[in-house]
Amino acid sequence: MDTKEKILLVSYQLFINKGFHNTSMQQMVEASGFSKGAFYHHFKNKNELYKEVIDHYFLQFYQSVDWNMYSKAELTLKNIEEKIQDFYLGFIPQILSITENGMSAYYIMYFEAFTILPHFKEEINKFYTHLEYLLTHAKDNTEKSKKIATQIIAKYEGILFLLAINPATNIQTLLKQIK
Repeated sequence: MDTKEKILLVSYQLFINKGFHNTSMQQMVEASGFSKGAFYHHFKNKNELYKEVIDHYFLQFYQSVDWNMYSKAELTLKNIEEKIQDFYLGFIPQILSITENGMSAYYIMYFEAFTILPHFKEEINKFYTHLEYLLTHAKDNTEKSKKIATQIIAKYEGILFLLAINPATNIQTLLKQIK
C-alpha cells in the first residue's frame, strides 16, 4: 500500500468512526504514522481529503457499474435482484470490518457526505435513477412498473437500515425472511 492509499484508509476509518466535523487533520496525521509534510504533499486540506475518501470508498462502486452492459443483457427482475443481493453480501462485511459502530456509522458518513459534497448527492441520484430504469425495463417487467423497482430497491436499502439499528442481526437471516 503506498503512502496516499494508507492516508486514505486511515482517514476513512477516522471519518466513519468519528465523523467529518469530529476528525482533525492532526488526528489523521498521527494515525497515519506519516509526517505532516508527507501528509500535506498528497492533500492540501481536510475537505480535499474527505472528498477523495468519499470518492474512493463510496462513489467508486456507484460509478463503476456498467449500465450499458446490464441494459444489453436483458436481465430479469430476479437476475437484477441477485446482483443487488451479491453486492450487499460483499459490501456489508467490508463496512463492518472498518468500524466498531456497524452500519449506523456507514449511514452517518453517507448522509454527512450527502450534505457536505454536492457531487456525492448527484452521483447517488444518478445511480438510483439507472437502477430504477434497469428494474423498470427488466425483460419480465412487462408493465414497466416503477412500483416493482421501488419495492426491490427499498427491500435492500431496508436491510441496510435494519442492520444499522440492530447490529446483532444476521444479514443471512434477514435475506431468508424477505424471500
